[in-house]
Amino acid sequence: PRFSAPHGKEFVVDFTATGRSAAEVSADLLDQGILGGIDLGPDFGLSGCALFCVTEKHGQADVDRLVAAIREAVRR
Repeated sequence: PRFSAPHGKEFVVDFTATGRSAAEVSADLLDQGILGGIDLGPDFGLSGCALFCVTEKHGQADVDRLVAAIREAVRR
């Protein structure tokens, strides 16, 4: 996460240390059928960061799949 404060359904993930842009990660996620986070660089000055959201419709298996897909995307 980008911020250390407690968060709920919405959270920011910082990809800058991975060498991949938020857009690249989102494209990789889309290839896996997952709608990636919103790139916060252009509008909010948080280059390399993306805003993700989960709702009550997303179970633990969905969240686990997202985490695994992000891990795979940042290793490319």
